[in-house]
Amino acid sequence: MINIKPVFLCLLLWFLGSAGFVMGQTEVPVIENTDTDPIVYCSDSVYVAPNISIENIQIDADDKGMQVSIVNYEQGEDRLGFEPIGSLKYNWRSSNGTLEINGAATDEEYQEAISKVYYYNESGTRNAGIREFAISLLDADYLPHTKHFYQFISDRGIRWTEAKIAAENLTYYGLQGYLATVMSSVENDFIYSKIDGVGWIGANDTQTSGKWIWATGPEAGTQFWQGTANGTTVGGNYANWNNGEPNNLRKTWGDYENYAHMVVAPGSKPKSWNDLSDEGDRDEPDGYYYPQGYVVEYGGMENITLQLSATAYIEVRESHRPELDYSQVQTLFCGTTSETVSLIFKNSTPQVELIPLDSKVSVSDGLTLQPKISVREYGKYELLLNTIDNAGCPYSDTVVFEFHNQPEAIFDLDTNECYGYNLQLAYIGTTIEETQYTWYYNNDEFESGIGLDSITIPLGFDDSQRSVALKVNEQGCVASSAPREVKVKPDIIVSVVNTEGCSPVKTNFLVSTNKPAESYLWDFSDGNTSTAQSPVHTFLNPEDVQNNFDISLTVLDINGCENTAIYDSLIKVYPVPTAGFDFYPEEILITDPEVSFSNSNHAAISYFWDFGDSTFAAEKDPLHRYSSMGIYNVSLEVANSFNCTDTIVKQLSVAFDKLNPPTAFSPNANIEEDREFRLYAEGVVNEGYNLLIFNRWGEVIFESQSQEKGWDGKMRNGNYAPSGVYTWVLEYNDFRGVTHKQKGNVTLLF
Repeated sequence: MINIKPVFLCLLLWFLGSAGFVMGQTEVPVIENTDTDPIVYCSDSVYVAPNISIENIQIDADDKGMQVSIVNYEQGEDRLGFEPIGSLKYNWRSSNGTLEINGAATDEEYQEAISKVYYYNESGTRNAGIREFAISLLDADYLPHTKHFYQFISDRGIRWTEAKIAAENLTYYGLQGYLATVMSSVENDFIYSKIDGVGWIGANDTQTSGKWIWATGPEAGTQFWQGTANGTTVGGNYANWNNGEPNNLRKTWGDYENYAHMVVAPGSKPKSWNDLSDEGDRDEPDGYYYPQGYVVEYGGMENITLQLSATAYIEVRESHRPELDYSQVQTLFCGTTSETVSLIFKNSTPQVELIPLDSKVSVSDGLTLQPKISVREYGKYELLLNTIDNAGCPYSDTVVFEFHNQPEAIFDLDTNECYGYNLQLAYIGTTIEETQYTWYYNNDEFESGIGLDSITIPLGFDDSQRSVALKVNEQGCVASSAPREVKVKPDIIVSVVNTEGCSPVKTNFLVSTNKPAESYLWDFSDGNTSTAQSPVHTFLNPEDVQNNFDISLTVLDINGCENTAIYDSLIKVYPVPTAGFDFYPEEILITDPEVSFSNSNHAAISYFWDFGDSTFAAEKDPLHRYSSMGIYNVSLEVANSFNCTDTIVKQLSVAFDKLNPPTAFSPNANIEEDREFRLYAEGVVNEGYNLLIFNRWGEVIFESQSQEKGWDGKMRNGNYAPSGVYTWVLEYNDFRGVTHKQKGNVTLLF
């Protein structure tokens, strides 16, 4: 812990309190990392400062906090991550390599948060070397190289002379501020990574043109450059002028360029300086040389060192995880429980250590590239492989080595015996672990499976040579047999098309033999036989139960050998129900369109009605009401327990009844449809339509041949008929072609 004088301590406490910190009256804030040895980074992320110590700093404002900065940051390569603590907020700034942490919290919480910040490298071709980290408060950046603090103050349009005064009026916990003086490339790179625009720094040549001095801070009066762009450094001091700078141009308003700032214009020399007038390029406020602010440096003016920052180091090594070359490393051993292995790596020869992870495994010479592995029993075992690459980075992986039984591919087959249609084979060797068997028939894979140590192979009926073989795979240890010949008895094979169904069932029989046949005799067990090679036979079932038919075939080959094949219950014929129904009434009028259906089926258990009007029912004796007139095809499909069906279709019609005409109308009625006497209805067609209106003397005063045209009260001469009662007579046809005739009276009103 750093000792602080009482006077400075009081001043420091006052500044800390004004900056959003809460502390005891005599407690000194400390940010300290005693681990100064670089932490090695190989490939996995590492904590930057796991043992950081933060005391007497309690941040009670959400916009305050701490930061971890990568001093020599490589953008696109270096990255900081974090494990979130409490409600703290994190912000990674990829532009300058800084992780900001803010929010009100205690020093214990910030200590935990900083200790959980970790570093990792995002590049596949990283720049090896030491990464330096500065841990400080958010309000200033700390450079361990100088042990100074830095701030960039954004203030558009500020003059250099104003910036100098403003910087000297700033303090940082008792440290005097001044426009930054840049004494090394390390300091220059650090400052450049923190500025957001054109930043004034503390150099000028106002006293003597071409004599550039540091005019601020502890280096005030120190000359570091003599001349213009072709000048030289003085006294071994650092300078980083842009190409063609300084040039001491005279501005249009008369001022010369006597003040230094950092350049951010595109195409400029990286991280370089430029000379400007006191006002900068004032006529171009949107240009690259208009002042954006200034860089303030704290430290060196007093004999005081603040313990408000800490430094950490990580050594980034150009490391690559050693990878075993499995194309050259044998990991499977058959028929042995002990073997010396060769550990061959891709493009490297690391130090190794092979450690067993199972008590059944032992390793000798485990620190060499040719260790000997011994196991007590067959199995698959994981071993820990520790490696150290050429960069000294350690890695750990698990490697699997397998030791298994070497099986034999042997099975029971007597090559002197003749076999029938089915050949049964069984494995007769010895296996210890789970094994896959692959059986071959006539050089083609027949069947494969785990534990398939026996199999039945149908040999077929063609007259050809036959062979069988076996491959045994016990956990990768493989054995294969040579093909072995199989002798086959004469055999017949029957194939059938359509073996079951609802009566009648028409079946095709096909026969193949492995020897040419002389004759065939089929018995269908229904009293019928056939001598055809491939007969077609129809099976009937007139009963109400299922009938099964046994089929037998006797074949006599050209050598006089006879063989009979019997197929029990080969053909299954199901009974078929009979559909039937009646309906009432037989004549259905739209005025009473309900129909009662009566089922008269035989041997059915389910019913499906289609009433012809897109409605359906599954009742036995349904009632159905039609919504419109028409001729309907009603179908009934019945099914029995075998799903055999029968269907019957009957036709019915829902007929027109009669018209219900209006009894009065008025040509001058308020409602348009009441101004005309019109006789029409659904089911009436225009063909054959004839409406006649008679006066009281029996004269026809109006006639219409279309139901769309009604009487508007006018007579044939175009005049309205007088009010009164008139007789009408209508002849028409309905949609079935049936002719109807109606008559009645209508009253004409005005």
